[in-house]
Amino acid sequence: MEKSFTHRPKAEKPALNYTILRGKDKIGENLIEIEYGETKLLIELGKALDGGEELSDIEKAVLQKKYDAVVVSHYHADHAGLIGQKKDCPIYIGAGARRILGAMDEYNGKILPNNIVAYRSGRPFYVSKIRITPFLCDHSAFDSYMLLFEAGGKSILYTGDFRLHGRKNSDGLFARLPEYVDTLISEGTNLGSGKPCFSERELEERAAELFPTTDRPVFVLQSASNIDRLVSMYRAAKRSGRIFYEDLYTAMLAVAAGGKIPRPDVFDDVYAFTPRRVQGKRKDLFFEFEHKRGIARIAKGKPFVMLVRPSMLGYLKKLAEKMDLEGALLVYSMWSGYREQDDVKLFLAEAQKLGFTEYTLHTSGHASEQDIERLKERVAASEYVTVHTLPTDRK
Repeated sequence: MEKSFTHRPKAEKPALNYTILRGKDKIGENLIEIEYGETKLLIELGKALDGGEELSDIEKAVLQKKYDAVVVSHYHADHAGLIGQKKDCPIYIGAGARRILGAMDEYNGKILPNNIVAYRSGRPFYVSKIRITPFLCDHSAFDSYMLLFEAGGKSILYTGDFRLHGRKNSDGLFARLPEYVDTLISEGTNLGSGKPCFSERELEERAAELFPTTDRPVFVLQSASNIDRLVSMYRAAKRSGRIFYEDLYTAMLAVAAGGKIPRPDVFDDVYAFTPRRVQGKRKDLFFEFEHKRGIARIAKGKPFVMLVRPSMLGYLKKLAEKMDLEGALLVYSMWSGYREQDDVKLFLAEAQKLGFTEYTLHTSGHASEQDIERLKERVAASEYVTVHTLPTDRK
């Protein structure tokens, strides 16, 4: 009796694929899907920078769609601003970034959702059969990561937002990255700009030279969550013999960052202040700091550097009633595009009326063209794709 034989061809191995939902020809707001077989990931879950409170159609779609997980590179709102609205799957983000988000929520009287899971640099984790390895990189957000996705013998390296001119050692990052990837998805914020990016340490040097040129207060207009810039300004303040003031919100973020970040719970020359009256939980949080001062003592105290934001305009006007601010320095240390926002325009105009002298000291939180080329050479990708960049006709 002959044996029967049935030929069953091997099933094709699934492919590791990506789809860019948003982020091509647009600064920020990346939304990328990565698929392998039945497993589907969403990379980033941010809010449109110019979207207001309303959700866009694509934002509504990804919030409703079923994913096995969301993986986020850092805590900036255009990358992580919607994570509190997606509760149906795990959301992975760096351990330090998770602490920062927790501090932001605590300040606003919220609780961080329990589906947010921390990852750590260099420690791979799996979502089904997709292997994900985070690589700590430098950016204007503390605890930012490049993300390597591997499955089925293929690899995709997504840079998130990064730069090589911050305070972290870029050689260390390059030493950890793979020598080859199939696809490199890189941010391209500065592509076509031609502008140089001086280092965060050079910015510190410039600030340290500027601050002693006046005996008046120095105010620094910067993002509260730009921890590298906070460090640069603190070090310049210390070198010029000034004490350093952080408002309650900034101080909470600095505490969440931990380590050697200047903050009023462990640094003798760093003090917390509140630009407006605080009550309830915020009052309790403020009084937990040993190093804190009210407006009257600030006005009568030692020369200082104070971090400010546009929402503090009323506070500065009250401070001007208690001390002479004519000739004070205002250091603008943010992206130049924010100057077009109404609140920033008003703040700068009113600061000028108060007699402030304005200086710009800023360097980009994003990689230069030269640094992107260095990364491309380092990982020798077969395919190179850019996101987080301007349309060709606007470069």
